[in-house]
Amino acid sequence: MPARALTLLAILVCLLTSACGESGGETASTAVADAVGDGNIAESRAIEQEAKVEALREQVARLKQEQKPARAEQTPEEEQASRGGSNRPPAGADSAGGGTILSADAQQSFEQLAGALSGPVGLAVSGVGIGQPVEQLGSLQSAVAWSTSKVPVAMAAIAAGVADSGDLSAAIAASDNAAATNLWNALGGGTRAATAADAQLRASGDTSTTIQPETLRSGFTPFGQTDWSLAAQAQFTAGMACSAPGQQVLGLMGETISAQRWGLGSIGSSSQLKGGWGPGSVPGQDGGYLDRQMGVVTVDGKPLAVAIAAQPADGSHETGTSELTQLANWVAEHVNAASLPASASC
Repeated sequence: MPARALTLLAILVCLLTSACGESGGETASTAVADAVGDGNIAESRAIEQEAKVEALREQVARLKQEQKPARAEQTPEEEQASRGGSNRPPAGADSAGGGTILSADAQQSFEQLAGALSGPVGLAVSGVGIGQPVEQLGSLQSAVAWSTSKVPVAMAAIAAGVADSGDLSAAIAASDNAAATNLWNALGGGTRAATAADAQLRASGDTSTTIQPETLRSGFTPFGQTDWSLAAQAQFTAGMACSAPGQQVLGLMGETISAQRWGLGSIGSSSQLKGGWGPGSVPGQDGGYLDRQMGVVTVDGKPLAVAIAAQPADGSHETGTSELTQLANWVAEHVNAASLPASASC
């Protein structure tokens, strides 16, 4: 408190306790006495003293108020912080707790790997659930689905109640074309079957892909000739756990035969995967095999949806599966598992 306020406060205390004189109060005392008459001097002095005390109280209160620092306006976040907390997450963090799935360093590492492989490659990854962000790397971003398209066809047959259990197991776990064709025909074939499979794509989060209803290239299934981007496939795979047909097919993908457990199957016995391979469709590289794979793998205890593809320069299926295995192992080593939800977010 400033010196002037202290002085006034001291005077106030003195007046209240009669412990000191009326310093400087003579003129006021005389004026009050004149106003009330000589016979009431004592009373007039009492009134005058009470008036002085009240005036001093007001001055002291006013000086105290003037000395209070102005309170700055605060944002809700600042008010929360002043109470010992904050409703704003730390910079760089997200709801899953760890930023992006593939860091800048990981992306640089992938470029080195892709440069060392013989032909174009690509991958897309996502946390498991509907609407999870998809991250994609590589020049090979879309291609013919081949046998990976058996997954939505199988889900459609389950949803329609027309799936034979033997056909389901053979079509998914062993990639049997005849069994998958039986499921397709059970759905009505052609546009009817394609529409039913499209519904499963949408239910699992793929909003763009449409299943091919007719044979475009002789000797191959119509649904196998679907154009399916890696990003859309990863998004679909991520959402499979959010439907009963998807969960059932994921279970069958976990039973994929050993001869087809290259790629994603090489990074853990619990990997749920479906592969596809056939004539390539990359512009400028129409000869030879295209190999691709979709699935859910576990990285540091967290589920991850993955779609990978390779088209080797020598056009061989053997080289293609070898390159998919290299891609799958790269994913296991470079994914930021802290960014992934612990379970399916449906």
